Amino acid sequence: MTLRIKPDPERCRAVGLLTGTLRIRQSFYERRFLKARLQEEAKLSMLFGAVAICHQTHALQSKKRNLSGWDYMEAVFLSLAEQGSWLLEPTIVANAKKDVIAKELMSAFSDTGHAGDSTLDRIDERTELYQDLCKIITRQSGGKFGQLLASSKGLLINKGEGFYELLAACKAFGDPVRKKSSFLYKLLYDSGLYAVDDPENYIPIMDYHMQRVLLRMGCLIINDGILEEKLISGAEMQGDEPVRSACIEALKIIALHSGYQPWVMNDFFWPLGRSCCNQTTLCSDHICIKTPCTFHLMTETGDHSNCAFADVCMGSTDIKYRSFREPNVKTHYY
Repeated sequence: MTLRIKPDPERCRAVGLLTGTLRIRQSFYERRFLKARLQEEAKLSMLFGAVAICHQTHALQSKKRNLSGWDYMEAVFLSLAEQGSWLLEPTIVANAKKDVIAKELMSAFSDTGHAGDSTLDRIDERTELYQDLCKIITRQSGGKFGQLLASSKGLLINKGEGFYELLAACKAFGDPVRKKSSFLYKLLYDSGLYAVDDPENYIPIMDYHMQRVLLRMGCLIINDGILEEKLISGAEMQGDEPVRSACIEALKIIALHSGYQPWVMNDFFWPLGRSCCNQTTLCSDHICIKTPCTFHLMTETGDHSNCAFADVCMGSTDIKYRSFREPNVKTHYY
């Protein structure tokens, strides 16, 4: 049976080989969100909490700090950890009223400190996901994220007790292809807090920015005209499973040929989609949607007048590929 969408092995190989020539700036791995001197449990609460509520953050921004999306999420949760906020105490959050949690979260994501000025949207959903996580950690791990990690015995999959499997009990981490769980693992690994002995079970992180990039590069073969049209027009879709699964398989091939671990792929393709290959494209518009450019900040690029992937990207010369968008779905998985 012909798949509706599948990886293009040769294109993925070319992209992987080029990726292997690129380097991430060491300063990215030394940023305060990862290396701040905090009590270990406070740092774990900060990491788990930030990832749990980070999805569909198009509207999230701080004009005062010139931060948006994940950058703003990092800044706020780091501040909460350094201040010793009760929002990072799972046992307290588990028993708090939802409207109190929501107000505290909105106030944290406000340039004025007032909930009414917050850009943190979908607040009821985020509050529900966050409190559910805290309830489960309180019930199963005594309110300690470190206990959950210890219970996993350093394995992603372990007969229902691995890192992925334990997290799956929480609504925030219920994604069948583990985007938030994989991203959380990457942050824990980069922070030096946790590593596993079965990296072969790791599922590459796949969000909307990365799907868009892989589609535009030509890393996917689409055998469905209706699906292709929806990905170009941006029409709303009921689900994204075929596209996201194909993108994950494509990224595995890219990682293999790059020589990097699969979780490092996020550090190349997420900033690329966030800045150089978004509503504008560096290859055709010669500008980035982000100032400063996220890809340039994260990678050791010198001349930034053209996209680092232009030589292996179909979209750099073909307007059809450049027109692809990520699947238009409503989700809290990414």
